[in-house]
Amino acid sequence: MRPIFIIGYMGSGKSTVGAKLAECLSLRFIDTDFFIENRFRERIVDMLPSIGEAAFRRRERVVIEELSGMQDVVISTGGGLPCFFDTMNLLLESGLTIYLEATDEELATRLELCKRTRPTIRDKSGPELLEHVREAMLLRRPIYEQAALRVPVGQVMNRRQEWAVAEELAREIRRGLEV
Repeated sequence: MRPIFIIGYMGSGKSTVGAKLAECLSLRFIDTDFFIENRFRERIVDMLPSIGEAAFRRRERVVIEELSGMQDVVISTGGGLPCFFDTMNLLLESGLTIYLEATDEELATRLELCKRTRPTIRDKSGPELLEHVREAMLLRRPIYEQAALRVPVGQVMNRRQEWAVAEELAREIRRGLEV
């Protein structure tokens, strides 16, 4: 089976749903952020200030080129990964893309709950966070929407809802989506 790529904005649930989907399908799971941290032996929160965003995005591209050739794997991407260096086309050509979709307001609500662990938004107030999401999504949404599947994830998902999303995706994939 070709790779399954989980894409979407920061905080949309890519890592959680991706891991659960991999479990449902008995596939390997890879989170590109963790993969990059292991490969370069540096946390992304430290990497971005030290090498800059452009160099970080190049690292993401090199890593996803390698991972896109794998079989029997669910890959959760960093939020910006599909949006640089024509990487979305690589994902579309290499496997099945699944976009975890939420409104800007839903994303801001989800991010408010975990912003302490995310340096780029840690110090933003509620309105600043929403504006940050809106600006980013103006550029990213058209790219994300090219995915083969779009799955609405809403404001906040509890464990049961996360499993339900993963199980429904697994059913659709088993029903014959060409992967």
